[in-house]
Amino acid sequence: MDNEVKLTKDDSIFFMDMVGSRKSPNHVPKINKVKPYRKMLKDRNSTEYTRFIRIYKAMRHILSEREMIILDEIYGVNGVNCTLKTTGEKVNLSPERVRQICKKSENKLVFGILKKLKEDANKS
Repeated sequence: MDNEVKLTKDDSIFFMDMVGSRKSPNHVPKINKVKPYRKMLKDRNSTEYTRFIRIYKAMRHILSEREMIILDEIYGVNGVNCTLKTTGEKVNLSPERVRQICKKSENKLVFGILKKLKEDANKS
């Protein structure tokens, strides 16, 4: 775990809101909703983008290598963010499979964040 980055409850809720997690206290069920982070990815200089990527980088150690590669491409960690189609071409997967892996990985991150918060609360 990345011990240098401290995640607050606000950081956790922010990340869950951005990935559209049902675990967020602010969750509002919507079908076919575009993930909130999509708008944010267009402005890489924004504080929201920086915060989102900081939280992601602090927690991405729990992901498999393939999951990390896909989310790095989608989020634009190493450059420009890519579409599902472009990411799929890079990793030799269909856009639908990339979407599925992305969703699974984001859920994994959310559960990891919640677990970390619980552990930190128990230490206090």
